[in-house]
Amino acid sequence: MMMGYGYGGVLGWLGMGLGVVIHLAFAALVILSVIWLFKTVFRSAQAIQPGIDAVQIVKQRYAKGEISEEEYHRLLNQLQ
Repeated sequence: MMMGYGYGGVLGWLGMGLGVVIHLAFAALVILSVIWLFKTVFRSAQAIQPGIDAVQIVKQRYAKGEISEEEYHRLLNQLQ
């Protein structure tokens, strides 16, 4: 009687199932990374919209809390 190589029975199926899960998880990680990269690139490209002047950008940054009140007034004085 000849025995096969590798694990037989439950351990064989468990190992094969784990391999499939790892491959699917890796594929999902690659896909999500590509989606994140595209979103990041296109979001930064849309951040500077044509037709919005520098004063509007400073006002938006102050409204979002990205700059302090002192920096807001300093930038407005420089732009005017």
